[in-house]
Amino acid sequence: MSQTRSNGSERVVLNVEKLRIHYATPQGEVIAVSDISFDLYEGETLGLVGESGCGKSTTAYGILQLVQPPGYIVHGSIKVDGTEVLDLSEEELRSFRWTGLSLIPQGAMNSLNPTMRVKDQIIDVIEAHEGKQTDKKALRERIYDLFAKVGLPNRIYNMYPHELSGGMKQRVCIAMGVALHPTVVIADEATSALDVVVQRIVAQTLIQVKDEIGVSLIVIGHDMGLLAQIVDRIAVMYAGKMVEIAPVESIYAEPLHPYTKLLIDSIPSIKERKPLRITEGITHDPRNPPSGCIFRLRCPFAWEHCAEVEPLPIQVDRKHEVACHMFDEQFEERRAHAFATTANP
Repeated sequence: MSQTRSNGSERVVLNVEKLRIHYATPQGEVIAVSDISFDLYEGETLGLVGESGCGKSTTAYGILQLVQPPGYIVHGSIKVDGTEVLDLSEEELRSFRWTGLSLIPQGAMNSLNPTMRVKDQIIDVIEAHEGKQTDKKALRERIYDLFAKVGLPNRIYNMYPHELSGGMKQRVCIAMGVALHPTVVIADEATSALDVVVQRIVAQTLIQVKDEIGVSLIVIGHDMGLLAQIVDRIAVMYAGKMVEIAPVESIYAEPLHPYTKLLIDSIPSIKERKPLRITEGITHDPRNPPSGCIFRLRCPFAWEHCAEVEPLPIQVDRKHEVACHMFDEQFEERRAHAFATTANP
């Protein structure tokens, strides 16, 4: 699904086309990511959302070429500023990571080496790509500058990870992720293990650093409310497929896909008391997906056509795409009737 960014640059820095990732098991191939396509624009923040197991993190690790066996990329194209990542050798990938593509991992506690001081871990990243640094004072000042960007005091320079709070560890990971000014940064649920106050601080830090350095950012998460405050566009995934992608204002004002509607309805309201809506049923066996629409077994609007034909992405307007049969022109009457029934049960 290719989109035009709602504001800012129209230059595409990351293009993902028909990316498919499987995990091989004795019981059959698990389809983790199923032919997804999207663009990321220069200076943009894109939110990637969906329930656990929908393929968000696998997509991120696929883009970074970090999918571990028994996982593997079946086919697809991943281009960063025109460079086809899938064509890079192992040596080229090592150079490209941190400079072209960078990851802010989900678990800062497990991502930082507990036996190394913070300074040594950041120096390790810099020297692995730029060679041995002879000017130690300039290197220290460079790291202090990184600390300032992410709101950390200089005193943590000589500290170990266990001496830091969860939020401080996460901000160290942000500093490492942007240390070499990469083109694209992927933050994989960087706030999920933090309390709500620290979540907001870390999210604000991410955006401030992104704007200051000028990178493009993909934020993976579950919290639709938090993402609404920090991203330009939202891409919704379900069972390995991209079902809707649109500017954040459009998707909250008028969500089109039934799954997106359910995700937004699940956000608690502080203004009114209302029952939380939940999605009925459970996700299908990813080794044996249903025919037709991937969401039809849980969709309140599904009908016989949904079981027969897989919906293709439909350009509803210049900025909004959805993969749902109700937006096929030939089924416009069906959509109107379904929505009217929902509004007036």
